[in-house]
Amino acid sequence: MAFSRSRAVPGSGGNPPAAETGTDLALYTKTLGGVPFPSPARQTWGGARNRRDRVSHALTLKQATNIIEAARYAIRIGLPFNRHITIHWETAGIPDSRAAWATGRYLKLMGDWVAKQGGCIAWVWVRENGDGKGSHTHILVHVPAGLPIGSIQRRWLRRITGKPYKAGTIHTTRIGGTLAAAQAVTEAYLANLGEAVAYVLKGASADSAAALGLDKLEPGGSIIGKRTATSQNLGATARRLAERMVEKRPVGICAGTGELPS
Repeated sequence: MAFSRSRAVPGSGGNPPAAETGTDLALYTKTLGGVPFPSPARQTWGGARNRRDRVSHALTLKQATNIIEAARYAIRIGLPFNRHITIHWETAGIPDSRAAWATGRYLKLMGDWVAKQGGCIAWVWVRENGDGKGSHTHILVHVPAGLPIGSIQRRWLRRITGKPYKAGTIHTTRIGGTLAAAQAVTEAYLANLGEAVAYVLKGASADSAAALGLDKLEPGGSIIGKRTATSQNLGATARRLAERMVEKRPVGICAGTGELPS
């Protein structure tokens, strides 16, 4: 099942048409057998908060669900994820205990730079670790199509690490193949987005994978501190507020591009 499209959310600043608010939407991926991601039942979530010293070993159902719903909502508000960025913090010389901080700093630098150009970003990230791949972060992010971030990312990484950029630290791909595909929300884009979301969810727990229909998993490794996060403009609070304000003008979509408090 793919995303359907209709009117934009009020206050989206003229962004492209967004997903239908009353439709049961699903991300899907051909590489994982074409199994749709179901819309998880609404419920009250409990559990431990993300302390800086907490060690986790897999994405929980709550975390995986939040990533899926954030990806859907990003399309709805006209900020579809158009880049998949992987940063290998171990290669950059950042220990795992500092990787969440480094990821947040990277996105703050990106957000500030984009804001100076008159745009805004939206994102989710997931950290992984383990033998053979080390501590790294996968980021799905919307950056305005006309703003190439290319080599400027290396400058941000040098500011974070205090060291010269090391080859292989960062890798970026365009979701949907081109930035235009994301803005048009083509079927090819939706399929590729499904693959990207499935990929960042591959470190989900077995129970979470069963609940969401994920059939290809890999160990996400032991992570110190926060394992995943979303920008405030895609978080659960923003989504609930949008539901309550369908007939009113919601908060500006660029007002919360920072990280949600943990």
